[in-house]
Amino acid sequence: MKRTASIPVLIQALLIGCAMVMSIRAGMPWPGTAGLGLLGASALAAELTPAARGERFWKWGMIVAWVCTLVVPVSLFLEKDEGFTFDGYVNAYYAVLAWLIAAVILPTSNRTVSPALQARWRVPAMILAFFGGFLWLTSSYSQNLPAAFHIGLLINLILLILYRCWFRMPAFAIQGVNTLILLLAGLPLVDLFIRPPYRLDAHPDPAKKYYSYENAKRNPGGFASWQAHSLQQWVLLENNLYRSDPAGVLPWRLKPNSHTLLFQSRISINSKGFRGQDIHEEKGKAYRIVALGESTTFGITLNAEDKPWPELLEQMIRERLKPGRPVEVINAGVPSYDLKHNLYRLPTDILPLKPDMIISYHGYNGFHLIEKALPLSYVKAPPMFEERPLRLLANCEYRMKLICFKQLLTAKLFLHPPSFSNPLETAYAQTYRQLMQLAQTNGIRLVLANYSMAVNDRSDPDVIEFYRAVFPAVHWQIKANAVHSMIVQGLAQEHPEVCFVDTHPHLDGEHQKFIDLCHFTQEGDRQLAETFFAGIKQALETDWSRPDSGSARQ
Repeated sequence: MKRTASIPVLIQALLIGCAMVMSIRAGMPWPGTAGLGLLGASALAAELTPAARGERFWKWGMIVAWVCTLVVPVSLFLEKDEGFTFDGYVNAYYAVLAWLIAAVILPTSNRTVSPALQARWRVPAMILAFFGGFLWLTSSYSQNLPAAFHIGLLINLILLILYRCWFRMPAFAIQGVNTLILLLAGLPLVDLFIRPPYRLDAHPDPAKKYYSYENAKRNPGGFASWQAHSLQQWVLLENNLYRSDPAGVLPWRLKPNSHTLLFQSRISINSKGFRGQDIHEEKGKAYRIVALGESTTFGITLNAEDKPWPELLEQMIRERLKPGRPVEVINAGVPSYDLKHNLYRLPTDILPLKPDMIISYHGYNGFHLIEKALPLSYVKAPPMFEERPLRLLANCEYRMKLICFKQLLTAKLFLHPPSFSNPLETAYAQTYRQLMQLAQTNGIRLVLANYSMAVNDRSDPDVIEFYRAVFPAVHWQIKANAVHSMIVQGLAQEHPEVCFVDTHPHLDGEHQKFIDLCHFTQEGDRQLAETFFAGIKQALETDWSRPDSGSARQ
């Protein structure tokens, strides 16, 4: 063998050695490693056998190459731990491995005398090359590596062109290959033209309303990215403002004298653990209103100038009624609390403030307390949008996941409509009764309100489906909110001393005033403050007109 002819053989042998070492380091199952070795050995042996004198050997070598080419990919599915998945950097490693062996086989195919044998030797090489290209694409796609993904598209495009040139194919196969070539070449161009007019950065501007139904409909990827950013903000809120409850009863407590940024809004917790300015120990002649509630009372404010509804309510009372005594509205809302949690903290946190009025705005977090009247259909978490190298493919993937998710999410609720027979006998109603008893015992005027959400049973089905992507039980929650309204209204009718405020007009079902299913935009917070102002105005004037109002509960 001539020295010049031995160089390609040495290169092939080196590639085989590299492939074997890589397969062992990757933990490839032994059939795959053995198949790679036999595949490389058969190609190398065929390379060393003169074509004119070893046609029979070439044929047997080609058969071994075919068998091993099938064994190698199949062996990957025999991994014992978690099984093989088309995800992760390890698949890019396997792709390089497949390309190494393909590079060993291709020179061998060029040395055969028979054109038929040449084509048959090229087939295993092309199978491995395409398998490697597929692994590379899926790995870079799942890991959202745009540069690697486009390199994979280019490699597969070149392989298709070579396949088109090297093999004689029937008309339908030629059409299929040509279609794939156009698809791989056209995908990046199409994606470039259909990308949305804006993309979210690390700190998206809330003024652009990525969360709204109208914007999300135009760009579901942008909405999902906003959702991911919102989750990060909730984590930030938890890390900076929450501390564990020493008694272990409450989900957490707000950390006194803590501060954080929520989106572009500065959140401050005062020395007593409430959102807002510090509260004087001595009440004096002030008329104190405590707004008791959940995160919708605490306020998920987005912009620097935004204020939660208790703060807006205090401002309205002072500016419009101009009372002759100070008025304070204390924001006692805490994210994730329900009515039971707030009832528990009433003796220790709320009553020492000597409130004259308590406004209760509860709902969503306590819906589990009405399961007796409305059995809950448990559902899985919805799929989340994931960024991909091509936004077109990412949107298609997300839509397909949602379609499959919704089809599998046929809740028993729709097959067996629940009965609303005894809403006033639920745990929610019993907890409200305890709140009313405490208020009456301590001489506090109590205001009960129903709860408003972005959608109700009269909402556009498309809008409901939009919220269902993030709140999979939205249909149940709509019905639960209706039951909750019946409870609050029924209890207010039973107890005339309780002031009832209907928050539904101009708010419930008006999704433009919500960030998500239940949290308000600034417009929503303002509307709720307006509704409470109108609902308690007469009660305030009555209380202030009493002769002893100046010294009440000092």
